Amino acid sequence: MGHVLDAVGATNQSMGGAGTALPLDAMGALQWNPASITGLRHAEVGFSFAAFGPETSIESSVEAGAFGPGTPGGRLHGSTKSDVGISPIPTFAATTGRTDSPWSFGLGAFAIGGFGVDYPVSSQNPILTPQPPDGFGFGAIYSQFQLMQFCPTVARRFESGWSVGFAPTFNWATLAIDPFSAAAPNADGRYASAAHGDSAWGIGFQAGVFYESAEPGWNLGVSYKSPQWFQDFKMNGWDDTGGARQLQMDLDYPSILSIGGAYTGFKRLQIATDIRYIDYENTDGFQSAGFDANGAVTGFGWDSIWVLSSGVAIDVNDRLQWRFGYTYNQSPIDSANIFYNSPAPAIIQHHLSTGFTREVADGWMCSLAYKHGFQNTVSGKWWGSTGEVAGTRIASTLATNSLSAGLTKRF
Repeated sequence: MGHVLDAVGATNQSMGGAGTALPLDAMGALQWNPASITGLRHAEVGFSFAAFGPETSIESSVEAGAFGPGTPGGRLHGSTKSDVGISPIPTFAATTGRTDSPWSFGLGAFAIGGFGVDYPVSSQNPILTPQPPDGFGFGAIYSQFQLMQFCPTVARRFESGWSVGFAPTFNWATLAIDPFSAAAPNADGRYASAAHGDSAWGIGFQAGVFYESAEPGWNLGVSYKSPQWFQDFKMNGWDDTGGARQLQMDLDYPSILSIGGAYTGFKRLQIATDIRYIDYENTDGFQSAGFDANGAVTGFGWDSIWVLSSGVAIDVNDRLQWRFGYTYNQSPIDSANIFYNSPAPAIIQHHLSTGFTREVADGWMCSLAYKHGFQNTVSGKWWGSTGEVAGTRIASTLATNSLSAGLTKRF
């Protein structure tokens, strides 16, 4: 789903992120549809922790003379793996409600997205050779983008079975990119290096509707998460003379429309499917990629995408539920803009997950989930200020694995 996480918490992860119309726990409900917290059968407090491990590599080749006569003097080709290790992803959620009141309340705090690479400089891999005139590439490439969201939520249920919900969203994010190609190069033609990243706050909102039939049967849900509008990220860097230079980037989080359906009429089986639209194209920072008149990269150039998430929950017995999930999404990055996304190769399209929840004591629920993002490769041409460079190729490859564990207390 690009840099948008497909699920929050172990329970929602095991369902492939499907949850707009099937609230199985507070974490998934608060993330995908604020109105659906009225469908939770208990007040609850839950915490989940995921260990996320990407397997990322970048490959490039340049034919002899691709950048002009004798430049380079012979064909160059290389492949390099990213040094990024396992990243921790925490999730917290709490919901409450009373059987004699139509109102429900909740609070969620969870990671909602990110990306990151750490490629060392290389003498063989052209894209990682030093910046001109010492090489042809960007040198070592490092990026880290992490987003956390906080959502105090209120929802009201009506006798008709419909519910409405609303949540203002407050966000905190950190961003680091080196070299910083979003700003014009220094006087010597090299992109500035940033001493460190920056953090920024953002705001937005989420609203939803949810329908639950009186008897087990069909559930429906629709929610809209607005763009999350962030302050500009500002980083301290330096120019070619070693002088101070402030680097700046506007990078927001895209709006997400989710439509979901679920069927709960089987005795021990629940099925849910969500369709989402993530609007990257109209989000600051993800607009069309290219070079401006000063040589700065104008954006990541991501396409807006559709996402399909489906999950099945099976009640093995009264204390154990096993789940399976699958997610497919279009890739926001294609061959035309993979060059500009060396720091952010968010190209996974197929995700498969499974997991379970076990009641270990009175009201205490333990959950575990595993997800695999199947390897995908996108390749394209090297780009210069005048367009594609003939005789060049760049390819990014990504696969992911995630293990999540959670503990919930139901009241």
